[in-house]
This record gives sequence, structure tokens and C-alpha cells, in this order.
Amino acid sequence: MKRNIFPASIFTLVLIAVLLSSSDFSFAQEEHSFMSHENETEKTSAAEHTEEEHHSSPEIESSMKETLDHSENEHMDEPLEDIHIHSSITAEVAQWIGVGTLLVAAPIFAIRMRSANKLGYKDVVLILSIGVGIIHVLLAPDHLSDDLGIGYGIYFVITGLIQIGFGLLFISKPTRGLAIIGTAGTIGSIFLYFITRMVELPEPFGSLEGIDQVGIIAKILEISLVTLLLYLAVYIKTKSPEIEKTAN
Repeated sequence: MKRNIFPASIFTLVLIAVLLSSSDFSFAQEEHSFMSHENETEKTSAAEHTEEEHHSSPEIESSMKETLDHSENEHMDEPLEDIHIHSSITAEVAQWIGVGTLLVAAPIFAIRMRSANKLGYKDVVLILSIGVGIIHVLLAPDHLSDDLGIGYGIYFVITGLIQIGFGLLFISKPTRGLAIIGTAGTIGSIFLYFITRMVELPEPFGSLEGIDQVGIIAKILEISLVTLLLYLAVYIKTKSPEIEKTAN
């Protein structure tokens, strides 16, 4: 019974993290807006102060000019308007689909844990794959309707359809080879997520992406999916050959 406590606790913490993420990121966005307003106020104040000190000594005037230039540089170093955040209706729907996917996957995972045949985890793989695939498809309009370019939107559609197709294929044929392929592809998606938040990539990716609720939820689903696929790849290899025969 103790072996079942740890995985169940992980899923419980994941659900709590998802519920808290909405309020945390809303607060972060408000703070972000406040800091932007504060920078504008500081810039205006520095400019006014420079004007007042126009007839003062050259040393003071030079010092205030450096302060103003420094304030402008700090403001320009923050590419607030260039960072893309998912804010459409479909993105909000995708966010709740992600939460619903976790709520459905968690009890099924708990039920399959009690079975001696851990191949039953393929049901959870199906739910996670379809869930994150639908999220990617729903996020495509966000990238088709802005300056990121049509290529980025097509990438989201293709990625989503591949993830949905993988889930359907894996539940009908849960082999070690498919588990490894699914793991590699999902890790690639996670890696690309973090890269597009740090540097600007060439087309079709374009400008920087921001960190938002739907993105965090999608990565939670993909990390959970990678964990299960790795476990199943090892399980299928170490258990009796009848598992692959049954899958085939």
C-alpha cells in the first residue's frame, strides 16, 4: 500500500499547482504592469528634473543626463510588447481542457496503480496525449492571427494532431518502441517551449513567447506523459515477453 502513496501524492501536488498557477500568474501580470508604469514615471520625473537643472552647473547637468539615459536603457531592455502571451478565447478554453485532463487522468492513474499489470497505464497515456494535443490545436489561432506568422500556427496544429494520433496508436499497440518515440517527441516539445522563452528563433517561430497559465499546464501534462512513457518502456522491457506479444 505504501508504494501507492508516492505517485498519488505527485498527482495531488500537480493539481494544487495548476489551481494556484492562475492566481499566481494574474498577480505576476499585475505586478508586471505596475513596474512598467513605474519605469515610465521614473523616466518622466528624470526628464523634468533635468529641465529644472538646465541652468545649473555642468557637472550636475551631466549627471542628470546620465541618469536619464540609464533609465531609458533599462526601459528599452524590457521587450514587453514583443513577448507573445496567449490571451484569446481558444487559449482560455485550452487552459481549462488542460485542467480537466489532469482531473480525469489522476483517478484513472490511481485505479491502474492497483493492478498488477502496469500496462494499464496506457489509458492514462491516451488521456494525457489527447489532452495536450487538443491544447496545441486550440492555441494555433493565437499564432495565425498575430505577427508570429502562419508557420508557427501550422506547427501547433501539426504538433497537436501528432500527439492525438500517438495517444490513439499507443493504446492499441503499447510497445516499447512507441514508448521511446513518444518520450523523445514529447521531450523535444518541452525543450522547444523553454528555448522559445529565452531566445528568438528563426521562422516559423519568430518573436519570444511569454510564460502563461496554458503553457504551464501543457508542460505539466507533457512532463507527466514523459514520466509514464519512460516507466512503460522499462516495464515492457523487464517483464515477460508475453507483454509485447499481447500488445501485438
